[in-house]
Amino acid sequence: MLSHQAAIAGLQPAVRAACRRQIPASSVALSRALSMYHRRGRTAGPLTSPAPPRFLTTTRQVPAHCPPSVLSPGPSSRWLSSHPICEQIDCTISKDLSQEEYDNAYKYIYHQHNHERGPWLQTLKAAEKVIQAHSPRILVIGSGPGEPAATLAASFPDSDVISAHSTTKCAEWASQRFHKHGLSNALARLVPSMENLDAFSDGSFDLVASCYGLAHVADPQAALNEIHRVLKPGGSLLAAVWENAPADPASDIILRHACVGPNPWHRDGNTDVVGGYACPVRSKHPMSLSKPHLLEGMLEEARLPVVEVSNQEYPLKLGKDKAFAFKALTLPIRSELQELKKVDHYHCQDAAEAFEDVLKEGFMVKMHDDGEMEVPYNSYKFVVARREFEDEDAAKQTKAIKTSPGTSSAKKAMEIHPIDVKADPAIFDTWNRMKSAASDKVVAAVKKQIDGFQHSTVVHILDAAPSPYATTAIEIASHHPYADVVATSKSVNVVEAIREETVKAGLSNMKVKALDSGHMTTMPDKSFDVIVCSFGLAFLSHPEETLREYRRLLKPGGSLIVSVWEDFSLKQLSDFIVDEMHAAGGLEDFLGGSSSGVLDQLTPYAQPRLIESLVTKGGFDVTHVDHEAARIILSDNKCSDYGVNVATLAIRPFLQELEKNGGHKDAFGQAKKAFDALIKDPSLVSHDTCGNLVTTLPSRFKIVTATRQYEDSDGYLEQKDAAPKSEGRTAIHVRDIPK
Repeated sequence: MLSHQAAIAGLQPAVRAACRRQIPASSVALSRALSMYHRRGRTAGPLTSPAPPRFLTTTRQVPAHCPPSVLSPGPSSRWLSSHPICEQIDCTISKDLSQEEYDNAYKYIYHQHNHERGPWLQTLKAAEKVIQAHSPRILVIGSGPGEPAATLAASFPDSDVISAHSTTKCAEWASQRFHKHGLSNALARLVPSMENLDAFSDGSFDLVASCYGLAHVADPQAALNEIHRVLKPGGSLLAAVWENAPADPASDIILRHACVGPNPWHRDGNTDVVGGYACPVRSKHPMSLSKPHLLEGMLEEARLPVVEVSNQEYPLKLGKDKAFAFKALTLPIRSELQELKKVDHYHCQDAAEAFEDVLKEGFMVKMHDDGEMEVPYNSYKFVVARREFEDEDAAKQTKAIKTSPGTSSAKKAMEIHPIDVKADPAIFDTWNRMKSAASDKVVAAVKKQIDGFQHSTVVHILDAAPSPYATTAIEIASHHPYADVVATSKSVNVVEAIREETVKAGLSNMKVKALDSGHMTTMPDKSFDVIVCSFGLAFLSHPEETLREYRRLLKPGGSLIVSVWEDFSLKQLSDFIVDEMHAAGGLEDFLGGSSSGVLDQLTPYAQPRLIESLVTKGGFDVTHVDHEAARIILSDNKCSDYGVNVATLAIRPFLQELEKNGGHKDAFGQAKKAFDALIKDPSLVSHDTCGNLVTTLPSRFKIVTATRQYEDSDGYLEQKDAAPKSEGRTAIHVRDIPK
């Protein structure tokens, strides 16, 4: 299609003025008119009237200067209906708007989402990462003919997959697909809408997935609120939404021309009209959630914090038959086109011409040499969000409290004095032991950063928050003999314990020093290639100062790796223990225990993007964020009994207050008996492949990788300034460069 600038370049001034007065220069109709003018070799002569009559689209009347030969034959011909290209447009490609044809096109496009970069595979990969429960329950909403529900059901044979649909047709398609592939663990369900999931009870699913379905919901915020309701605490949402779909603007072009014919720029306010008929308003907008950060903000509003966001792109083929390609491209406006045809306002010829214009433009739709038509540059955003554990979850899951006969029904609330977790040795030791659950993921993150170094080069690594139970530094030094590892801690006990492990491992490339993370003045500037702080920031009073100190110690271009807990699956354990103590009659005069903020103090960076913001303010550039999950080890295969400390971590202040002022001198002993009952409940505690006793529900943590950038103060530009000057050239200093 000719651009208006190219089209009017060779015209006489009067012609250009007349065209601009009649139609905006950006319209498709202008290009068609001017193309016709050039194609006829200007035999009709110039337009003599500076302001000819406006273009009429509902009658055969045309300006007097227009030759009759320009008109298409027939009584219903419309001026400017010819295409700018000389060949005749085949309007049959846009005639058949039957529902059957559109259903075939829909299925053809739909199954292309199984592309290697498509949302089905991304959903499967993410599900494998976030699903930790045995026999998970999965809900897929808006899954069309049954995907990715079928893929998830086949990949998780022990799962229970429900595919929710708001139309009978899609539910039937999904059922047929499940039956075809023998998926007995997948079931299609009909629901009133995605905003109404009353068919499912609260907290009934471990995972909810949606591939492009949220964009077609009338109220996406209400749908997300419903997803929050049906998700279990700790459950995840996987959602894909279009960011760029060229078929969307292409549909707008075709709809406008199909409605108003060759001159689509008559307007009444914001509505296109012809002969008093308004173009139908589109009901489907695939890119309705494409605005940056729109979906993320809605997820935060629905109390579904974002865990990870990624972007992918893949093409969609339309086939080689133009009639079929027309149906596939106009899927977003099929109901509007069918409505136009029903009321006899559908202009088949102009819809076909608009399709040809889109095709020849080459950006929204490409045609390959073999005749295959394709929509390129389809990009989507894939979001992983999580339903966190909330205060009301405990109230919903708390078991009925059993009371001994004769006990008083009047219970009193005990005043719990908050404690500082940094000053409690037992909590500090328990927290150190919990690090071992995530040790392998932290080591893997370090390995990614040092694999690029040549083995002949010594890599200097600082582990600023080591644990004698999570041997991160020892594993790094063992697997990378060319690395020089230094581990520092302000705890003398931790330093001594790690030194013993270092001697046992026979490591000569590792040193352990007693230093405070915030005060490492004895170490020179720019002395480390990688600095690791594994869950250490939670126990620091001034993390900002510590990050500045890390930046001083890190070489330009070096990497900082920080891990923080996002949430713990420990509150369910402590609630169970309190209930057991009530049932045993040990707490008949007191209400249930309180966490007193212990877990909140251990997860100060649980808020989304908080740790990333802190690292950035510390002078680093965040390059990668990994969201991981791990089951907390309660006791190893040697049957150590520290698991009761982990299980009672959230209620430790309550137990201390009981022993001190509540008249229960053996509160921790009673908690230990309750723990013995807890480990028999597989919904709370299970064994891993190594025989360790672990929490059934995973706890979640984040690993942030950041880089210390090169700067002028590092001396590189100044070193160049100090180089010998070439004869006849003037040296330019950094200070002379305009800021």
